[in-house]
Amino acid sequence: MFKKHYKLSSLSVQVVKHPGSPSQVVRHAAKRRASSSGDYDQTWCVVDVDEYRDLEHATALAREENVELVVSNPCFEVWLLLHHTDHRKWVRNYDAVKSLLLRHVPVPDDKSVNFERDYHHDEDGNPRWRQAVTRARRLAEEGREHLENPSTGMWRLALAIHGCAD
Repeated sequence: MFKKHYKLSSLSVQVVKHPGSPSQVVRHAAKRRASSSGDYDQTWCVVDVDEYRDLEHATALAREENVELVVSNPCFEVWLLLHHTDHRKWVRNYDAVKSLLLRHVPVPDDKSVNFERDYHHDEDGNPRWRQAVTRARRLAEEGREHLENPSTGMWRLALAIHGCAD
């Protein structure tokens, strides 16, 4: 939706879901990029902390494989919550984050995001994603998101995508 809204015609995004631990996701992304004949300029993996214990390994593997690893702790929805509020208190899990997010926007059962409806601009016309970037950067040092709750590295991917418009 970010690409569509900002009319980033030079940007090509391929979303591939791969179940497994963060290390398995990084390995899958690295293999996919290697077999693509140089079709990708950047490769990103987006994972949640959830119950995984291999995040240190996944972080090291991502560096080794030249894959950008985005970690949200405890879950991706922290990123969405930061579009609406500067939440800094520890949250147990997805259900807790969902309950906080529901104070601001509907949260569909399928976890889909409606960028235009929920996350584009606030009531003053400011881009919510830029506010989320500022808030997320204060939560954890870059690369240490897996250690801090709440936190998310999604701000890096948002800036990388938006940078394609510059």
